[in-house]
Amino acid sequence: MPKAGKWAGVTALGVLGLALAGCGTQSINASQWMIVHPATKTVDLKIESTYSSAKQANVFDGFTQGQLVITIPLGYHVNMDFINNGPIPESIGVYHDHHLAFPGAGEPYSQVAISPSAGLLPGQSQSYTFTASKLGTFILGDMLNGDPNNTPTSDLWDILKVVPSGTPSMSTS
Repeated sequence: MPKAGKWAGVTALGVLGLALAGCGTQSINASQWMIVHPATKTVDLKIESTYSSAKQANVFDGFTQGQLVITIPLGYHVNMDFINNGPIPESIGVYHDHHLAFPGAGEPYSQVAISPSAGLLPGQSQSYTFTASKLGTFILGDMLNGDPNNTPTSDLWDILKVVPSGTPSMSTS
């Protein structure tokens, strides 16, 4: 291959790589946030609320507005540890139509949507345990002082999908 052609190909690949890097997808190190125990069909989730100066928003595990997708197979038991390392009170839950999607999957919507003292203060943590007992796509969100349209506070929400089978995973949308 002539030198000019070889360098043109390398340059094209470099430009393509730079272009794709800006396409809005982010990588996630799922092992930092999720531990899977296949033998017991259990998954340990760590959900950390922090403030992202890059996004100028509060985030769960670095993501918000549905960017993080957590996939859990039907029947898996979920141990969710929520840590509020952000600057303001936050709540968490897995919701569907103004209700917790699963018993024990966070703070009840009826409690956090109307109570100004609900949620966890900065530095506090809380553990929740639930079973992914029905298929569907649910909001993993902060509904603290939410509104009637089921809109999470400050757009602090991501997605939890319960699928028929497979392995628990985290991905970005």
